[in-house]
Amino acid sequence: MRVLVTGGLGVNGCWATRRFVSEAHTVAVLDRRLDTAPLGSDAGSVTLFEADITNEARLTEVFERFQPEVVVHMAALVGAREARELFDVNAGATVQLLDVARRTDVRRVVFTSSRAVYGDLLGVEGHPTYQPVTESTPFAPVRAYDVAKIAAEGMGQVYRRRYGLEFTALRFASIFGPGKNVRHAGTSIYSSMIDTAAAGEPVRIERGGDQRDDVIYVEDVAAAIVLAATVPGPLSPAYNISRGEGTTLHDLARAIRTSIPNADIHVGPGLDYFDLGVQYYSVLDNSLARRELGFEPHYDLTRGVARYLEASRSLLETDSA
Repeated sequence: MRVLVTGGLGVNGCWATRRFVSEAHTVAVLDRRLDTAPLGSDAGSVTLFEADITNEARLTEVFERFQPEVVVHMAALVGAREARELFDVNAGATVQLLDVARRTDVRRVVFTSSRAVYGDLLGVEGHPTYQPVTESTPFAPVRAYDVAKIAAEGMGQVYRRRYGLEFTALRFASIFGPGKNVRHAGTSIYSSMIDTAAAGEPVRIERGGDQRDDVIYVEDVAAAIVLAATVPGPLSPAYNISRGEGTTLHDLARAIRTSIPNADIHVGPGLDYFDLGVQYYSVLDNSLARRELGFEPHYDLTRGVARYLEASRSLLETDSA
């Protein structure tokens, strides 16, 4: 299959790209910055296009040249950005991509969304009960990022109904993986804890030890993306991609000590370790993805941390080669 991955060199996108390559698909990546180091030895198996997804002419040129059957749309802005900029890129450019896709005979678009669409979970889905959040849970967006993801998903369904473009959105739980702490600093406490402990430095987190959240390792995310791109349709409008379990930072500390026995980690009590003031923390029900996509999380927390450390060493060796 011919697959185009936008944002395919990012901290999450690179793992999806590598997974497609490992399954012998013909893969192209569209990214603003062509740093292929995260792809390791797979870089030579991927067609690269340097482009900005907001540039419709360039986007059309890439689609016409590569002629993808499936597009995995992962390119997005994260972090502290101006509200309009976030919306223009994460929603507006997504609509532009959908229009280019339907005009160039793309069959399916897989949109990487987020659990942020559910927004502020103040009822039984939040602390302390953590009733699993299903795909039908009402949205309660708080930030521009949340609203943009909801808008992009909604327009994907418009293109599905009006033009017959296959479209599905994957709503990810909190992702941890190598490189996330560098590029997404401030939103990657799990990666920060692992990286700090691996460097032999003490980990000190003053609050948040009582907070539970659904945390998934990035290679399980990649596996879900490939499934959504390749399984026969029809697909549901959206799928939660998660481990389906509530995890605390104390749980993560124990998993780290399994791989790094002398890790010096202290986590204080309380909630909201990101200091967001918003109850994004939750457990996502992934039963729909299991049933329709055949998704099964491979990495529990301990195995995920061990694999993280192994992959980090491999990436460092690639960078120094």
